[in-house]
Amino acid sequence: MTVSQKDIKKSKDLVEKLLKVNDQKYNDWLHQQHQRFIEENQDLILQALSAFTGQEEEEEKNEPKVNEQVSVRPTSIPVMQN
Repeated sequence: MTVSQKDIKKSKDLVEKLLKVNDQKYNDWLHQQHQRFIEENQDLILQALSAFTGQEEEEEKNEPKVNEQVSVRPTSIPVMQN
């Protein structure tokens, strides 16, 4: 089921009014909801990060390391006199 923008707006307006009655700000409440969701899914986040870093470490092991030194020589800039 797809939620329409109209339904979202109605819900948001109602929540904002209820929060206002309780002397809370909508953005503060929304931030708390986001934090709660992140905390509830912390295991999934850590698994994904572990998989990512494990994969990254594996790639680094397989890549040959090249230690090339690039020499940089200063160049002179001609000065024009008027």
